[in-house]
Amino acid sequence: MKQRLFYVIPILLIVLGAWLFLYNREDNKVSDNQEKEVVAVAPVNNSGAQSNVKAIYEQEPVQYLTPAYEVEVKRDILYAKKKNETEAEEALKLDLYQPTGDNNKLRPVFVFIHGGGYSGGGKEDAADFATAMAKRGYVVLSVDYRLKTDPFINFSRTLTDACEDIRDVIHWINDNAATYGLDAGHIVIGGDSAGGHLSINFVNLSLSSDPALVQSVFAIVDIYGGDMTRLPDSKLPPFLIIHGTIDKLVPYQLSVELGNQLKEQGIYHNLLTMEGVGHDYKNTKYIDEIVETTSHFLWNVRNSRGLDRLPENSGLSVASGDIFEIKLPEAYRGTTGEQLNVSLPNGWELIGQENHTLQIQTPEGVKRGNLSVDVWQGQGRETAQGFTVNVNVIDPLEVHYMTFYDQSRQAVRTHMDVVNRSKNKFSGLLQVDYETAQSTPGTFTTAVEALQPGEKVRVDLPELARGHRTLKASNDQGTLLQTALDTFNALLIPKLSKPLKIEGDLSEWNNSARFAVKDVRVNDWKGEQDLSATGQLSWDDHNLYLGVEVTDDKHVQPASGDAIWSGDSIQIGIGIANSDGTVPSEYHELGAARGDNGTLYKWRWIAPSGFPVGDAVDLKYAIQREGLKTTYELAIPWEELSHETTLVKEGLKLKFSILVNDNDGEGRKGWVEYNSGIGTSKDIDAFGDLYLVD
Repeated sequence: MKQRLFYVIPILLIVLGAWLFLYNREDNKVSDNQEKEVVAVAPVNNSGAQSNVKAIYEQEPVQYLTPAYEVEVKRDILYAKKKNETEAEEALKLDLYQPTGDNNKLRPVFVFIHGGGYSGGGKEDAADFATAMAKRGYVVLSVDYRLKTDPFINFSRTLTDACEDIRDVIHWINDNAATYGLDAGHIVIGGDSAGGHLSINFVNLSLSSDPALVQSVFAIVDIYGGDMTRLPDSKLPPFLIIHGTIDKLVPYQLSVELGNQLKEQGIYHNLLTMEGVGHDYKNTKYIDEIVETTSHFLWNVRNSRGLDRLPENSGLSVASGDIFEIKLPEAYRGTTGEQLNVSLPNGWELIGQENHTLQIQTPEGVKRGNLSVDVWQGQGRETAQGFTVNVNVIDPLEVHYMTFYDQSRQAVRTHMDVVNRSKNKFSGLLQVDYETAQSTPGTFTTAVEALQPGEKVRVDLPELARGHRTLKASNDQGTLLQTALDTFNALLIPKLSKPLKIEGDLSEWNNSARFAVKDVRVNDWKGEQDLSATGQLSWDDHNLYLGVEVTDDKHVQPASGDAIWSGDSIQIGIGIANSDGTVPSEYHELGAARGDNGTLYKWRWIAPSGFPVGDAVDLKYAIQREGLKTTYELAIPWEELSHETTLVKEGLKLKFSILVNDNDGEGRKGWVEYNSGIGTSKDIDAFGDLYLVD
């Protein structure tokens, strides 16, 4: 028996060894296959605990993130009637934007409050933002509230009345939830400028006076609303703050300080900074990022079970080709070994996880835009807890142009500042295509060597670069990294040999710079017969001359004084540039209109120090209406624009914008504009350039 065991045991050991060998081969095959899915296995924390991290490249539409719906708008819904400052009863209305085809019976509500310094603006101002959020599944209420002629004479009363109006909006939501499919238990309150200020103060004050009223508010979106009238309540919901760094109306620092106050109170908040942008959240450079970051922020705070599951930021920017990091919230740093899933756009790479941080590589040359990175634990996406981050992919090189008058050449030229925003140095070729002062195509090419991250290089173009300007950047291997397009208006204004007669007739305007007022901001615009305009500019030693010919199917101007903007009229923004050509801090906004009875009106809404606002502006002007044409002819004395008239000479640079308002009898429909910075915001940085030439 012992002898038999002597032979059997070696045979068993051989069989066992063979089985283990084959098993390990199969296990290695499985591991090899798994490596294609598991991009990285890294320590979750410094204690050495491990967690699987899996990259997934199948991104599916997500409710409240993906713009999946058409939008239906119900306008002018009455929500309250209140006595205004004149003791007259005022009908307060809202516009309701809702997704069509949405089968959810309870949709979260976004109450958006317009800006305007508590004295102007209207619910229609938020149309684009409201539509964008409704496309994602929210029901958006863009609301009017009581305004004041001079809100700061008694600002306490101004704020009290406005807060009462927003309280009525909340009551309206509760009373009409079933009718419109509203989730009265999940409300967002937000707005821009005065609307942002009203949003944050309404919720903050209500927490002490009527906390039950705002218990359903799960988030606040504050777009450059400034500060609070009292310290933040510790029970405030999460905040998203949005602000531009060069805002001249509400300083950016106020939002930074508000964020610090919220942090002290332990209130979750994000700050989206608009670099190089003023008081203008509709700025084309940032509006998409604002919508996407807002959507991601709201998704996170609405779906999270606690602060320990919220990301440090719901939105971030990264240059294409760079590695970026997402810091894991506290709840995702456990030691359970549960799989962590990361949903990425195609072409992106999950490098790994280190010190509670995910490291992700974006591909070189990827197009600019906003993309989602979703993170969740566990196998089932439907039931798993997770968070999402909007990643705004930007160009590795940022370009800024500034026109300037070269005294030595007696010609207008262009500075081009290029900033390396990536984490990698840049060496390669830059090519700029543009329109010259002679309205011909221009091209300029230059090489850049070893531009370090964060560094700037200035290149002087030999001439004026305007119109559609395209920068193409290729690395030293010839790979095209980016194509950046912008549009900029710059005009050379010829000097007249003799003054113009201001009679409302532009037939004698032979020596002038001409431009088309063609950027349309009119609701339900029906073409050029509905509203269109062309303009002309000239100058002499005494005046800046402006002529505008407007085509308008119906001329309506029932207002006077500072309200002429609400009817058919023109508004003009003009500022004298600083001596180095940079944008001035002060400027004029003035306008003119022809009343329904033929009376002419002029007004100045904004003025630098030492100039009066109101109708005291000394304009020589005429406005004629014949058929479908309205002709504006203005001579603006230089004394009305600058205290230093000795500056008025060849080479003087001005910042300029103009818009033409449209009213067909049912209130202001909108406007057409040449340059921006007047209608959607008061932002001289959005103005174009004018140069006086002989």
